[in-house]
Amino acid sequence: MTDPQRDDRLLGGATGASSSRPAAPTSAPPAGPTAAPVTKQAEPRPPVTGQQIGATPYVAALALSPIVTLVVAAVEIRRSVELLAPGSTGVQQGDYTLAMVISLVVGVGLVVLSWLDRRTLRARGVERPFHWAWSILSVLIYLIGRSVVLRRRVGGSAAPLWLFLGLSVLGGAIAIIIGISSGVATMDRPPVSF
Repeated sequence: MTDPQRDDRLLGGATGASSSRPAAPTSAPPAGPTAAPVTKQAEPRPPVTGQQIGATPYVAALALSPIVTLVVAAVEIRRSVELLAPGSTGVQQGDYTLAMVISLVVGVGLVVLSWLDRRTLRARGVERPFHWAWSILSVLIYLIGRSVVLRRRVGGSAAPLWLFLGLSVLGGAIAIIIGISSGVATMDRPPVSF
């Protein structure tokens, strides 16, 4: 192995003979074994779009969360209407406690999903994504803010927001239908005498 500083060709000797003058610093990179190894070029990837950056499994779960809320609400509405029938004693404490516990678990789950979504967006390179803490107030607020920020920063889509709104409206209509049908069915029963 040769030392590039002692090589006569780098010192300026035309014939390759050694010279008595000191070596002048050169700006050219050294040749030979000290050069950087050649790496293989990676195949070019297709460009990543804003929709691909913004599509996380966590925002999909947030957008589909009205389905869970609909199921819980349908069960509770049906049970509440049945207990309001003539002759019933009203909502029992156990039913109320169960509904509150389920609501709390679903709420905490949605906040955790928002936190995971923001963490994933940051890992994908989105600068300052919408903060997850807004989902404590409402998932709708988080999805609106997320859609606005992604559209401005990477050109993302508002599809999760529209899916959430559509399922919420559909869920509200189904809950009303279940409540009315349960009320009509319970009104036909004879009152219970004590």
